[in-house]
Amino acid sequence: MIKISLMRIGLISDTHISQKRGRLPDRVWEAFDGVDLIIHAGDITHRKVIEELEEISAVVAVLGNNDKLDLNESEVIETESFRIAVNHGTRYSSDFDKLSGLAGKLDADVLVTGHTHRPHCEIIDDVLFINPGSSNRPIKSQASAAILEIDKAHRHVSDIEVTFIEL
Repeated sequence: MIKISLMRIGLISDTHISQKRGRLPDRVWEAFDGVDLIIHAGDITHRKVIEELEEISAVVAVLGNNDKLDLNESEVIETESFRIAVNHGTRYSSDFDKLSGLAGKLDADVLVTGHTHRPHCEIIDDVLFINPGSSNRPIKSQASAAILEIDKAHRHVSDIEVTFIEL
């Protein structure tokens, strides 16, 4: 478990970048400028993605179904008010009953996932579910990332601000 105090978090997933194919969109640097942390929800596919994101801020990343990296399947980050869990969502996809079970297992107030390549944000049973979409290979959407903003005064997940950014 990672314990930090932060306010602004960049969310990205499903970059699917390889040595020969693709790179992070230039807009990522602008969108994530000044964030306290970047969360990558898996399908990174190449270590250089993490290294490039670390030039912007600290990075917490999880293993996606296309990754062969030394990463955990899930991570939990504690802020002053909330527990943010991260999991690629390979076994859960967009089945919110299964995702709710995962959030409960990880005792999460916020669950960040990827895998579907589509941006999504919804509160279900007092858990905020966020999928930032895919930065490079979106499905039925624009390439995207997201910013999660938490103020010290926020006491409920409905107070958390999530902004999606088209890349």
